[in-house]
Amino acid sequence: MNSEIVNYYSPNFDLTEKEVAQRTAPSYCKVPIWTPKEGQNLIRILPPWNEKGLVFKVLALHWFGSKNNRVATLCLRQFQKRCYICEIIQKLLAAEVLTKETARVYYAVKRAFCNGLDLKELDKGVQIMSLPIKKVVQSLINYAKDPEYGDFTHPENGYDIKIEKETAGLYPDYNVIPARKSSPLPDRRYLKELYNLDDFENIWIVHSYDEQKELWNIYADVIRTEEEESDEMGEPKLPEDIPLEVGKKEVDLGV
Repeated sequence: MNSEIVNYYSPNFDLTEKEVAQRTAPSYCKVPIWTPKEGQNLIRILPPWNEKGLVFKVLALHWFGSKNNRVATLCLRQFQKRCYICEIIQKLLAAEVLTKETARVYYAVKRAFCNGLDLKELDKGVQIMSLPIKKVVQSLINYAKDPEYGDFTHPENGYDIKIEKETAGLYPDYNVIPARKSSPLPDRRYLKELYNLDDFENIWIVHSYDEQKELWNIYADVIRTEEEESDEMGEPKLPEDIPLEVGKKEVDLGV
C-alpha cells in the first residue's frame, strides 16, 4: 500500500452549486444572441429572412434572476397560453410582496430580433441581434422611411449602423447613427446564412407553464419579508384565494 502523502483541496459545494447554476442557466434561444455592448457598436442589419418582408421579429420576454445570472423566458400569453410568470407577478402584487414599481422588472418586455453582422467581429458571421424597440428599432425604421437614407438592409445600397450604448442609471440609453454613405455587404454569402426567425423548432425555445414555474423557483430573486419565508426562492407563502388579473400591462424597459 502506497503511504505517500499527497495534498489535495477540499471541495466547496456551495461555490460549485453557484458555478453550475451560472453555466447552465437556460436560454430562450438555441443559438447565441447578440446584444449591444457598452460603448460603440458597428453593425449591418441584413435583409428579411422570407418573402413577408419583415426585418424584425418581435417577441415578448420575461427577465428575472440575479444581475450576473439572468434568465429569460418567452411570455406564453403571446401564444394564447397561460403564462406562469404573468400569474405569479399578479399573486405577488396582491400579497404585497411586490409593489407596482418593483414588479416592473418582471413584466414582459418586447424585443426586436433581426439577422445582422457585427462589423467588429465579422468572424462570427451572421448573428441574431436583439434590439430594444423604442430606443433603437423605431429610429432605424424612421431612417429607412426617410428618402435621404432609405433601406439600410439593401445588399448593395444599404448602410452600416452605429449604436452607442451608455448605462448611467438603471436602464441604458442608446444613440443610433447611420453611416453617411451607402456600401455593399462585406460578402454576399451572408445572404445565404440568414436565420429563419419564425422557426420555433430550431431557433426559439418556448418553455411550458410548468417549466416556467421551475425556472422561477430556481432563479427568481424576489424581495420578501421574514414572515414570508419559503424553501423555494421566489415562491413565498401566498393565500390560495388571490384573484389573478394576468398581464394587464407590458412595458418596454429598453434594456
